[in-house]
Amino acid sequence: MADAFVLMDVSREGLATITLNNPDQHNAFNPDLVADLNERLEDLRANSDTIRALIIRAEGKVFSGLADFDWLPHVAHYTDDETEEDAETIAEVLSRVRELPQPVIAVVEGPAAGYGLGLIAACDIVLATPAARFVFSEVRHGFVPALAMPYVIEAIGITAARRYLLASDPFDALEAHRLGLVDVVAEDETDLSARLAHFVDHVFAAAPGALAATKALMDEVTGLPIDDELVDEIVAAQGRNRSGAEAAEGIAAFLEKRDPSWRN
Repeated sequence: MADAFVLMDVSREGLATITLNNPDQHNAFNPDLVADLNERLEDLRANSDTIRALIIRAEGKVFSGLADFDWLPHVAHYTDDETEEDAETIAEVLSRVRELPQPVIAVVEGPAAGYGLGLIAACDIVLATPAARFVFSEVRHGFVPALAMPYVIEAIGITAARRYLLASDPFDALEAHRLGLVDVVAEDETDLSARLAHFVDHVFAAAPGALAATKALMDEVTGLPIDDELVDEIVAAQGRNRSGAEAAEGIAAFLEKRDPSWRN
């Protein structure tokens, strides 16, 4: 669809790329873009047996702006039910990104604000260029950045979150890297392509089921005390993995000095 707010391409090898495609409104979230995102993310989960990884990037010079100004006048007249429904669909986008079984890589080549920052924080790996800028400016406009907050706090920690969500001043890619929001700051487009290829190659070298189980287990154990209950859970997770087909194939491939089936 030429007028789609979100484009998705899947390579023959199983690499999906989602592109935010509303550059005239700085790829800010609006109901159409959110609906498109949720549909694409649902498709990715349903096809996790053939799609191995996801890249999220944006068309134009801005990754995602604070607000779609064509949509904003309608928001002012939302009923309470409409406001809650709108929030629920955006929250679904962020949780679906986090819960995808495939690794998700964000490529940020321009400014990001608003829900776009929550989207970035929900991803597994984040690459940025020096052109990337970040700002949590909601409070300046009378809004609370509630939907993105859990992902942002997890990414940068509560101390940095207090500083940037309350002071709402912008920061660059290097500061985002220092905080932990960005994993790699590429020097230029050539370096960005090389860094992205590096991560994609490593993801495709890993067993898809092991990646999905690792992602799920990380979310389950994060923040829990290391006690007997947690130890029992991770022992059980290890047992499920070791008795599975992927582990058997990995061991056989190592002993036979060949690539495992998922690398073919």
